[in-house]
Amino acid sequence: MLATCRDSNLRLYEIDDSARNLARCVPCSELAAMVLEMTRISSGDTPPDTAWVQEWIRPEFDKLMDSMDLGSASAAARELWNSRSSFGNILVYGDYDTDGISATVLAMEIFRQKAAQVRYFIPRRDTQGYGLNAGVLEEITGKGCSTLVVVDCGTNDSELLFRLKKRGMDIFVFDHHTVAEPPTFPTIVNPCFDGGDKGRKLCATAVLWCWAWKEGIVSRDWLKYALDLVALATISDCMPLNSLNRSLVRQGMGLMRTNPRRGLSALLNRLGINRQLLSEEQLSMRVIPCLNAPGRISSADTAVRALLGMGNEDTVYACISDLIRANRRRQMISERIAVEICEDPDAERHVLYGESWPVGVLSGVASRICAQRRSPVVLAAPVGGKIRGTLRVPVGGNAVGILSTISDLLDAWGGHRYAAGFSVLNENWDEVSRTLEDLLARVGVQEEVISAISMSPARISMADWQAVTELGPFGNDNPCPRFYCSSSPGDRVEPLGKNGRHSSVRVDNVKLLAFNSTPDLLDTADVKGWIYHPRLDYWRNEEQIQFILDAMVI
Repeated sequence: MLATCRDSNLRLYEIDDSARNLARCVPCSELAAMVLEMTRISSGDTPPDTAWVQEWIRPEFDKLMDSMDLGSASAAARELWNSRSSFGNILVYGDYDTDGISATVLAMEIFRQKAAQVRYFIPRRDTQGYGLNAGVLEEITGKGCSTLVVVDCGTNDSELLFRLKKRGMDIFVFDHHTVAEPPTFPTIVNPCFDGGDKGRKLCATAVLWCWAWKEGIVSRDWLKYALDLVALATISDCMPLNSLNRSLVRQGMGLMRTNPRRGLSALLNRLGINRQLLSEEQLSMRVIPCLNAPGRISSADTAVRALLGMGNEDTVYACISDLIRANRRRQMISERIAVEICEDPDAERHVLYGESWPVGVLSGVASRICAQRRSPVVLAAPVGGKIRGTLRVPVGGNAVGILSTISDLLDAWGGHRYAAGFSVLNENWDEVSRTLEDLLARVGVQEEVISAISMSPARISMADWQAVTELGPFGNDNPCPRFYCSSSPGDRVEPLGKNGRHSSVRVDNVKLLAFNSTPDLLDTADVKGWIYHPRLDYWRNEEQIQFILDAMVI
């Protein structure tokens, strides 16, 4: 589905004298200078000066890390680490998305240096729920566990952690989820409680990595070879890509391009991705969905084994094949649910329930529906004696804030500003559903204002775009620049591919590729212009620039 944008919600920029002067002073290309000016001004900041631009283009990583504060628990966790020569049998308890998987692998690799044995456990989303499961923990730690390392969850489980500690267990927690109330357990490292601004913008994998760096837990040279995990997790969790995060992701992606870990290299090969041209878009749209898929439809173990690169080459490639099959199955299930919702006469409601929906895929479907409708949505399904739901809200909403107002009705809940999950006992579902429907109907959704540079694709050269990519990686809080060109009678819609789903729009004799958009382009009479973005591609051993159509301006 091709997005639309009203011309009243479009803010256009052109390369002006200010951008030209900035380009001369830095120095950088005029287009790169314009991108920086547009991004800063559209986000409400002051126009960039030369010093800021130079720091952005060439960030001082050590300086960024020195000013990063993880909170008071960071030192307590360091003291616990230093107090033991060995932590014995270690259990790493993780989560089933890419951040949780990456943090699990990183924790195993770090703690293996002080362990007799390291094993991991990731709960099943469909039967064991979100976060720490007390019953499961009792069972798996009872089989022999002297140290518990919890990643990407655990912040709100101080009471449970104190009970385990009384049994003589050493416990570390590395998390980044919103704090419902200040944790009382001393070694919960979560900068969202009392950390600095940079720390509060980290994913769980980055929290663990930065702790190991700041506190001297392991060699910094060794840690640099684990930045691929941090990059995957940061992009997966849509963390802000400015300041420290941008530097972490940039280095991690550089590692993936030059020296990827074995399982990741195999996955890139199977997906046909040229690793030298690996982009954040390919990671978010193709690689990360494969890593997420097993945890959404069955068990995340496959993704953990892939990142660990366990076994011989045949074993690794078999594992990668399982990842790709799981992702295809996830896509099929998600598409079925999306069609079912579209055909449902009650589909315009904000809270939707499906008796047979697998809960693991609902977050992706909810994100898609929220983006298409530009309105908040809850998708929920039964699991055992509970209902599990996922909430997505557009810009202007606050998912965690909404759930906090009904927390007394929920069995468990948590998440971020735009995405959250919850579980509720069956007997409370009717009341929760009615209350959420009322709350979501009153969410004040902001109309998205799109900032774009007014420029024909015919004027953007390969060198221009390569200079702009140096300002990446792009993502949340550092958006990929978009461009605008007015429509004209000479614009032509042409078929693209063989299945009839894709089209292209030829503008100034340059193709704008429009994927899954053929029905939307059948009538372009009211189109005033096109919003697009460039990307680098590799075809027949030659690097080229493509232009992707993002939206029609009406």
